[in-house]
Amino acid sequence: MMNNVKDIVKQDIPKNQFEFVQKGQKLYDQKIQGKSISYMQDVWMRFKKNRANVTASIILLVLILCSIFMPGLSGKNYEKLDEKLSFLPPRVPFLEKFGVMDGTISIKDKPIDLTKMDEETGLYLPLNYNEKAIVMKTLTNTRVESSEKSEYVLNGQSVLRLDYDSSSITVESNEFYNLVKANNPNIEIDVYELDSSSNGKIEVLLQSDFGGDYTVIDTITETGKHRVKLFELNPDLYADVVSKLQLRYSSDNKGSYAAVTSVSLFDDSSKEPVLFHEGYNLCSYKVVDGKGSYQRQNGEMIIASFKYNKYIDAFDLTHETAFSASKYDKLLAEWGDKVEKIPNPDNPDGWFFSEGFPIREVVRKNDTVEVDGEKYSSYEVYLDYAAYLGYDELPYYLFGTSQAGRDLFSLVWVGLRTSLYIGLVVTLINVSIGIVYGAISGYYGGTVDLLMQRFAELMGRLPWLVVLSIMVALFDPGIKTLILTLVINGWIATASVTRMQFYRYKGREYVLASKTMGAKDRRLIFRHILPNGIGTIITSSVLSIPAVIFLEASLSYLGFGIGHGQSFNILGMTFSGVSIGVLLADARNFLSTYPYLTVYPCVIVSILMITFNMFGNALRDAFNPSLRGVED
Repeated sequence: MMNNVKDIVKQDIPKNQFEFVQKGQKLYDQKIQGKSISYMQDVWMRFKKNRANVTASIILLVLILCSIFMPGLSGKNYEKLDEKLSFLPPRVPFLEKFGVMDGTISIKDKPIDLTKMDEETGLYLPLNYNEKAIVMKTLTNTRVESSEKSEYVLNGQSVLRLDYDSSSITVESNEFYNLVKANNPNIEIDVYELDSSSNGKIEVLLQSDFGGDYTVIDTITETGKHRVKLFELNPDLYADVVSKLQLRYSSDNKGSYAAVTSVSLFDDSSKEPVLFHEGYNLCSYKVVDGKGSYQRQNGEMIIASFKYNKYIDAFDLTHETAFSASKYDKLLAEWGDKVEKIPNPDNPDGWFFSEGFPIREVVRKNDTVEVDGEKYSSYEVYLDYAAYLGYDELPYYLFGTSQAGRDLFSLVWVGLRTSLYIGLVVTLINVSIGIVYGAISGYYGGTVDLLMQRFAELMGRLPWLVVLSIMVALFDPGIKTLILTLVINGWIATASVTRMQFYRYKGREYVLASKTMGAKDRRLIFRHILPNGIGTIITSSVLSIPAVIFLEASLSYLGFGIGHGQSFNILGMTFSGVSIGVLLADARNFLSTYPYLTVYPCVIVSILMITFNMFGNALRDAFNPSLRGVED
């Protein structure tokens, strides 16, 4: 092939085979076809090339729109305090079918009610829980060893321990020792343990009369059951007295102790003990001088573990509550003829209401009280809480509810709106100050730069807590104090970035050429130098917004930021005292028990930080003048 090419080149071609093209024509430059692209169009073209950044920007926009509109669209009042609805777990319509976010919580190791049993499973029900809200298929009973002072501890043996030189273990119930002389009362004490080898002894003391001094009526030196015949040993006791018993232990061995398992009162009126204290009843004995204790040996307790539907519990009809007369009258006026009172034959003081009315039953009307000349009254009612709040069925709280019973889903968006506003305002102020300060410092350099940098270092080294303390001392905690605290030295980072960009670009040829042609300093700064460094400055500025939000969260956590009860109005928009930082501060005491109070605000802040980061990177690339016109 190469040889053929060489042969063709070596050939002599006649001149008549050549022809002049466009000979005698005038040639002109052709006009460029197509439209010119403006600077912003070029920025947009570069911005949308990175799909990840575009996606992050869309997510960021969605978050901002949700913070503006979602609280009003949720249909739930996030401002109303309702302790009855506090700490409801998340409940999501579709996920609840799979047992996820279904409004239930797991409850473990709760004592059972020995009087209540589920007939279908034969299991005891937990104590003090609504039966309707228990998910029966998850209910389990387990027997565990227990030494608690509880009436629900079964079997085993209860011991009242008397330490060395314990002066008084006193029975709280005066009724226990209602002594009638005609019935020959006597007290039986069952001593379980006693160190007789070291002269251990238990002294039995009784009041000589009601409220009088204690008198030793007998001494016990051996284990076993001992009966103390009160009036035979102490004929001086009053005929009919109500007394308290004291037991005092002493021994030659200071490390020894005695143990009593039961105390009983006998008399001629019955063959069985008139009163009998053992097991849980021994808890009625209290240690007066701290040298004794109640112990349970070899006891066991039945405990229950189960899933509990908090929504059924919160909205169940069985809850009785006090209802103010003003609310009662207002509710009746709203329903008018659509509601009917139905007498209650079993309760002449109460009545029922027809189906659908939020108040299902009135138990009674409470007495009217007068405060500062105003009369107030209330009703004890059984309330259909779902109907009262306007729900036809159990509602869905997607993020659950807070400790105050507010809808956390709405609160998160309200808090995000407030945090975004604070972040944007503080960042705008810091960027404005930082760009002007850094531009002057970097452009003029020399002594001007030296003095300005020393001042910036001085401001940057002010202790954060000192600045915070001064601001709080001069102004009360609130939105203004918060913004001032965040601005006082927040502009330094932007000023430093701007200064570095000016040192980078002010010596470039196009800047020197423009300066040679007589351009003023203002034009050189804002027309030729600043646009070249704007990408880095914008990236730094955008990334400072989540940093400000985190700092606001720290201040609100410490109680120096905004808080519940505060509100402020900007350009017709009202911002409440709820922010992401306030929500996290409220949830810090419930992290282990109600983690969702922390998880959802943290997830929103994390997404916000990631999207702001990617959005800032996208802006940096889009505004980079060195990439202008570059397609790949």
